[in-house]
Amino acid sequence: MATNLDYQSALNLKKSGRYTDPKTKGLQLLIKPSGAKYWLLRFALNGKRQELGLGSFPEVLPKQAREIAQEARVLINRGINPIDLRNKSKKIESVKKQTFETFALDCISAKKVEWSNDKHINQWANTLQTYAFPIIGNKPLDEIDTDDILEILTPIWVNKTETASRLRGRLEWILAAATTRKLRSGMNPALWRGHLQTILPAPAKIMEVEHHKALPYRAIPGFIAKLREIDNVSALALEFTILNASRTGEVIGGLRVEIDDGVWTTT
Repeated sequence: MATNLDYQSALNLKKSGRYTDPKTKGLQLLIKPSGAKYWLLRFALNGKRQELGLGSFPEVLPKQAREIAQEARVLINRGINPIDLRNKSKKIESVKKQTFETFALDCISAKKVEWSNDKHINQWANTLQTYAFPIIGNKPLDEIDTDDILEILTPIWVNKTETASRLRGRLEWILAAATTRKLRSGMNPALWRGHLQTILPAPAKIMEVEHHKALPYRAIPGFIAKLREIDNVSALALEFTILNASRTGEVIGGLRVEIDDGVWTTT
């Protein structure tokens, strides 16, 4: 039934049913037997009749309902279904509200096939579980900011510098992945260069370096003999390093093209 749906008229209507707004094509006020009142827009698209909910009355006033209906009509006239558009927007918004913990664990699960070392995988999960999840685990990805990262890192930055530095890198990587998947935007709050670098002291300046104990030279022959009992490349590389007084990095990064007629020349 058609009736003038101004605020007072809509407020006074009590009988359940549908009341059509004469000012806006397809706009109706639905009154349920319970007395609850809802705005609906009835429309036809591609030969199919549909209804779009516009909100409840009096939360949505008649003037607002007409404006929303008119905007929906513009879409309908362009062949766009406002119901599909709304559902798509809700889905996108739901994905954007994904929490850090859920996304981080998904990232680890997806990338762990690249990591052959189980210890490495466990370290990622454990550091996040211990230090990050209690603070940002339940926070949506697009709401994490620099203050959150500092709250995680600051308590352990000085007394557990190596752990904190590695954790920062993991946080940066996960948040970068979220940006790549358009789940967040803006600067990465865990970025070091030009960002956290200006707030936290450099790890190299505060981290104590623990050198391996030197092996007494008289013990070297016995150590070499034990190395030769181990049949793998690592033992052979260590023996080569010792006998040639080379640096570990040189040996690890050595290339076959650097060897000419049995002589290895590093650059």
